[in-house]
Amino acid sequence: MRSYLGVLVLLNVAFLSAKELYDSKLDRHLIACHSTDFTCFKKQYESFRNHVLLGNPRLGVEEYEPYYFRYGDTGTCIGLAGLEESRLTGVGLDSDENLYMLVLELPLKIQQVENFTAPACSAPAQEFQSIGMHTGPLKRFTGNATIQITFPYELRKKKGQTHMILGEEGLDVILDIPDLTQFKFGNEEDRKEYELSEWAYELVQHIDAAEEFVLPYTSKIRKINEKIPVERYLLLYPEEQYTDIHFAFTDSPFFDVIVSKK
Repeated sequence: MRSYLGVLVLLNVAFLSAKELYDSKLDRHLIACHSTDFTCFKKQYESFRNHVLLGNPRLGVEEYEPYYFRYGDTGTCIGLAGLEESRLTGVGLDSDENLYMLVLELPLKIQQVENFTAPACSAPAQEFQSIGMHTGPLKRFTGNATIQITFPYELRKKKGQTHMILGEEGLDVILDIPDLTQFKFGNEEDRKEYELSEWAYELVQHIDAAEEFVLPYTSKIRKINEKIPVERYLLLYPEEQYTDIHFAFTDSPFFDVIVSKK
């Protein structure tokens, strides 16, 4: 297993207006969960992903687009996708440190496309060298990715309701491309799989995955969250308070949740 790791503390994007959110009845897309119910949190994320994060014109949320970057002078671009199939594999909240954390896992889809078909083909962080015009079939490969998102937060009262205001997130991004060296001297099909794996691994060395691939998606969580009362998506037991709550769950093999339940 080979992995590419990128870490970034991120930037601001434009705010959505409260009127847009409330007029659009955002509540119907929210599932409220108790702090002990990991299964509920997974369903909560899936609903929020499908109805908000992947795009919602009524909320002013742009449609999710794969990230495209220029593949040298080949006349093609490389697209990275998979966030539309992401699933929640970790969640934690620590009111002592004021940290909120999510872990997402997804299939990392790497697709070579003709550059005129890509909506926006950016220059990669590290340019490719000595790659001539592409010939033959376009390539594609699917690996995996794991994203840990860590938000600092503060609680604020607005019109009698509690809001969790998220700060700029920290991202740990692992792009996992299997090492298929054992297929190098196999049959023709095995060799093709090996060559595609090597090609995919080399590609991801040229990008800042956190900023370019993940940020446009995860920053929506931060901007939308400040418009939603925390009572709407996190339920308290009688003995709990939002100022003193701790929970942590994960079934991801890549990350240990950084908070502990007390």
